[in-house]
Amino acid sequence: MNLLSDMKLNEYDQRQLSLMEEMLDLYSSDKITLKKLIDNLEGLLLCLQSVDSEWKNSFHEHWFVLEQAYAVALFRNESIDHDDPDIQESLKQLRRLLKK
Repeated sequence: MNLLSDMKLNEYDQRQLSLMEEMLDLYSSDKITLKKLIDNLEGLLLCLQSVDSEWKNSFHEHWFVLEQAYAVALFRNESIDHDDPDIQESLKQLRRLLKK
């Protein structure tokens, strides 16, 4: 998989990627909900123009873990466990992908 540092990113995509990092920071500091994080990351991912598809697919895989955790909690009428190992690992991998 290509690293972001290996890609020629346009200014627009650089801003979207920075916003993705900001969303992860906001979630980690309990300033936005998991649902808001999921929605915002998906929207930002769909907006990317110059990022290669392999990177996007990797990001989507880890994003989807968050979506699944949220859906299961919603279905079971349970609260979201921020310390859930799957959520924490997904967040870690998303941050790794966003490293430049």
